[in-house]
Amino acid sequence: MRPYRAIAIVVLALTILPGLVRASDAQQLTAAASAAARALKVSLRCQSCDHEHLRTALPFVDLVADTALAHVDASLTPKAGNPSGQWTLTVAGRGAFTGQSRTVTFAIPIAATAEEHRGEIARFLALALAPYAAATSAARHLDLTYARDAEVAARKAAADPWHHWVFRIGASVHENGEQSQSSRSVSVSGSANRTTAHWKLRIGGARRLHESAFDGDDLSIRTRLTDWSADALVVRSLGGNLSWGVTSSVTGSTFSNAEMIGRFAPGIEYDVFPYAESSRRSLTIQYTAGYAHYEYQEVTIFDRIQEDVGQHQLNVSLGLRQPWGTSGASVAYTQHLPSTDRTRLTATGTFNVRLHGSLSMSGSATYARIRDLFTLPRGGATDEEVLLRLRELDTSFRYSFNVGLSYAIGAVGNTTVNPRFGG
Repeated sequence: MRPYRAIAIVVLALTILPGLVRASDAQQLTAAASAAARALKVSLRCQSCDHEHLRTALPFVDLVADTALAHVDASLTPKAGNPSGQWTLTVAGRGAFTGQSRTVTFAIPIAATAEEHRGEIARFLALALAPYAAATSAARHLDLTYARDAEVAARKAAADPWHHWVFRIGASVHENGEQSQSSRSVSVSGSANRTTAHWKLRIGGARRLHESAFDGDDLSIRTRLTDWSADALVVRSLGGNLSWGVTSSVTGSTFSNAEMIGRFAPGIEYDVFPYAESSRRSLTIQYTAGYAHYEYQEVTIFDRIQEDVGQHQLNVSLGLRQPWGTSGASVAYTQHLPSTDRTRLTATGTFNVRLHGSLSMSGSATYARIRDLFTLPRGGATDEEVLLRLRELDTSFRYSFNVGLSYAIGAVGNTTVNPRFGG
């Protein structure tokens, strides 16, 4: 082929291809616009969901970031501190669906693979959103399947040969350094949990070690911090709003001058709302009273190397999870007996709220009034221990606060899925 013919072919291809691409894009945009018009527009709040998978697994749903475009607000949250894998899905209608809301609670096995996990989330989302989609033009494309009880029971039996027990073990090593300094952290942990409708059992333990070294021209420093813990919890349901439990723990920490601290405290808890609603809203009042034994590494500021004390605690906690976001607050008051002047009051608050459209605000704050630092060593902390935070320091309060905003602009309604090159 002569060179001028090859050049002519290239020029012709470059002339024709853009037009073909534009035509293809126009066809795809037309098809996408038609599908989007039929789809149910949903604003979904879920930090651990695979949104890209949901866009393909739920073709009758159009996930949008701007709530002004949504027909439905949905919020999917895991139940905090629940090892059984409980989730709550709250759906609230907007516009023509205003006043139509529902809450679905379901469980995903802890041992589920990532594929099984996101498959179950997609399935329950489809179940909760189907009634809304049935009122759109997408209804003619929807269908319903049903698994018989025998099939479900067989799957559950095969999926849970451990009878609700979940065991975890973990270990980590972290090391870094440079010419004059180095540090190393090692931790191991393990736990066993069993959760049913009437019982909650938990046993756990952990061991941590942190070492660091600094070698300068005129100074050499070696530090070593260790702590360990073992704990157990037994809780029994006493009905829809009441439960009792027993907590116990054994801990040790060089940072806190604790050779060994053992605690045992039975208690009772009342939820103003039924526990069945706890993943959506809860207001609990918990009271525990028990015994603690302290053994110190060094003589304390009260000239004790060991002591036994009574302790009781009152904790009030509020948690709300709604389509607009989540919020929570708690107040805990602890007092030692018979030394009633040894007290600690801790208040905590958190929130994550959608303000408008794609604008969200989140934050947290904690304040503790401290009157119970009786474990401090008598000799106080050296300058080295203060600068390197090797010892707990005397203080009458601690606080922390953070707040932040996030906002998305641009084509926030774009639902195209393209995983190429990992982006």
